[in-house]
Amino acid sequence: MGGVRVTMEVGNDGVAVVTICNPPVNPLAIPIIAGLQEKFGEAMRRDDVKAIVLTGQGGRFSGGFDINVFQRVHKTGDISVLPDVSVELVVNTIEDAKKPAVAAIEGLALGGGLELAMGCHARIAAPKAQLGLPELSLGVIPGFGGTQRLPRLVGLPKAVEMMLLSKPITSEEGNKLGLIDAVVSSEELLKVSRLWALDIAEGRKPWLRSLHRTDKIGSLSEAHEILKVARQEARRTAPNMPQHQACLDVIEEGIVHGGYSGVLKEAKVFKELVPCDTSKGLVHVFLAQRATSKVPSITDVGLKPRPVKKVAIIGGGLMGSGIGTALILSNINVVLKEVNSEFLLRGIKMIEANLRVLVARNKLAQDKADKALSMLKGVLDYSEFRDVDMVIEAVIEKVPLKQTIFSEIEKVVPPHCILATNTSTIDINIVGEKTTSQDRIIGAHFFSPAHVMPLLEIVRTEKTSAQVILDLMTVGKIIKKVPVVVGNCTGFAVNRTFFPYSQGANLLVNLGVDVFRIDRLISSFGLPMGPFQLQDLSGYGVALATGKEFFRVFGDRTFFSPLTELLLKNGRNGKSNGKGFYLYEKGSKPKPDLSVLPIIEECRRITNIMPGGKPISVTDQDVVEMILFPVVNEACRVMEEGVVVRASDLDVASVLGMSFPSYRGGIVFWADLVGAKRIYASLKKWSAQYGNFYKPSRFLEERAITGIPLSAPASVSAASKSRL
Repeated sequence: MGGVRVTMEVGNDGVAVVTICNPPVNPLAIPIIAGLQEKFGEAMRRDDVKAIVLTGQGGRFSGGFDINVFQRVHKTGDISVLPDVSVELVVNTIEDAKKPAVAAIEGLALGGGLELAMGCHARIAAPKAQLGLPELSLGVIPGFGGTQRLPRLVGLPKAVEMMLLSKPITSEEGNKLGLIDAVVSSEELLKVSRLWALDIAEGRKPWLRSLHRTDKIGSLSEAHEILKVARQEARRTAPNMPQHQACLDVIEEGIVHGGYSGVLKEAKVFKELVPCDTSKGLVHVFLAQRATSKVPSITDVGLKPRPVKKVAIIGGGLMGSGIGTALILSNINVVLKEVNSEFLLRGIKMIEANLRVLVARNKLAQDKADKALSMLKGVLDYSEFRDVDMVIEAVIEKVPLKQTIFSEIEKVVPPHCILATNTSTIDINIVGEKTTSQDRIIGAHFFSPAHVMPLLEIVRTEKTSAQVILDLMTVGKIIKKVPVVVGNCTGFAVNRTFFPYSQGANLLVNLGVDVFRIDRLISSFGLPMGPFQLQDLSGYGVALATGKEFFRVFGDRTFFSPLTELLLKNGRNGKSNGKGFYLYEKGSKPKPDLSVLPIIEECRRITNIMPGGKPISVTDQDVVEMILFPVVNEACRVMEEGVVVRASDLDVASVLGMSFPSYRGGIVFWADLVGAKRIYASLKKWSAQYGNFYKPSRFLEERAITGIPLSAPASVSAASKSRL
């Protein structure tokens, strides 16, 4: 029996088992909610039913409310499609019913799934079930009573932490906190739940309605203090997101005026937040991330991924050691090759240090760190390459060196071995030019630090085989990355799209805008740091090399500032030597280094582009837009050339690779909210004032004139199609 449905079976014991069936994670789609209403109603009417057990099919209780309903609201603006679950189903039909209900939880009970379970009169769970309310990560708040019942079951501090951080707990922890009444084996789950439900019905166990409990709330003054601290923390960590403060307001309503008042306010606020831009952005990124795993002519042609058990990495620097760390943490054997024993030892020590940090932060158990380290072997030649399934080259960005390496390894690795490069900018065709195995050449572009950053940009050439692409996508998922498949060009999708970011910031500096003001405004927009602090962090050598490469390829629209060279000449190299735009002292936050200002003045004298020799006057909004609109402009070219499969792939890549704020939905999604017309008009005005760097692309101009969203599929030419 398939399909989305709710079933009910009544046993001889008088217990009705109501089961949510909507594989794989039993989301609460609108037909499921209607089905629950119907089955609970039927159970209440039937004389042969004494009690109810609510559970989910296939070893999972429920993953929460169906996110596609949010998407429908975002597209139509019609909030009437949101069903009344909180009062009608959870309070009236389940919690205030004349027959008790017990939730039998296995696998996961997240979001609306946990809220349903909290509306029941007891909760029995299998071991290691995930329990949580992650709604704030989608720009909304729990909408089925979760803001009221969770504090009453686990206490206010823990409930606030679980909701504001979208942090799940296990059933074992839930049992200690009082969210779960008993943890039993999966085999015993239904049996114990049935008996528990009967014990409540027959008065042997207490009949508890979560919404009416106050024993874990504490005094009003304690609650106010907890919420005050939480508000301050949310203002600091999530300044541009309304759902955090809204959630705390709703929790407070219930504590001051009672649970039912809280439920009513929660339902109202939930419906107000769903159509907001924040929810639109976060839901878009969530669904876009899922879509990245579907690549036409790769994932839909019946190919099966081949196992990758052993990977060789050439180069043990920052990137190579980070990639090695990610692989051994996922039980993939790694051979790390360096040119001499000093470099090799340094690479191994970096991997050991990465693992130590994870252990110190309680993100990795010591025995797992030891096991991971046992999967690493350091070598100085190619003798261990004879049975590797993949090689990842991670040496410095020098074309002749990379070409030599690829022609050497091709002779020693097995014929199925994937030949990957971690280059961040260089055309993959040039890297693999001197090999005969063009179908095995692929880009595996990790972002630094590679064992932490979640994006893996998979770069294919016209000749890369579908099998190789699928294999690398699979490895990406195994090592907990989000693989995004892109076409081949200088900078690929992410670095190509974002090269105008630092250049736009440099152009503004040369037009007289303060460096530290730019960084402050970009941080306020939602990026973790501004472009100049980012340059300090990534190193000036990288900025110089990539800047020159983009200038060489896209010279008609680049701005090349001498500032980085002047800083290097002055003995500065950013964070690596403690001096850049900021001063870096151990144990303290970076501080603006005002002694950099004369160097900036020298740079302005050299470029001499300030109109009339005076700094331009721009608003804070102008500063942000003069840096980000050129990024949108380049994103338009990337889409027109078919470098990405779909616009939403670029959104995911911008969020995961460049830390573009997820609540803004990614670079293209945000641009559509701003509007192509306004972006085009601004760029046209600035290009007349400040030159070709701002010149609008043809794609942007067309979309601005026709009113078609930037995210709508491009009509891809034959030349563009070949990229993908």
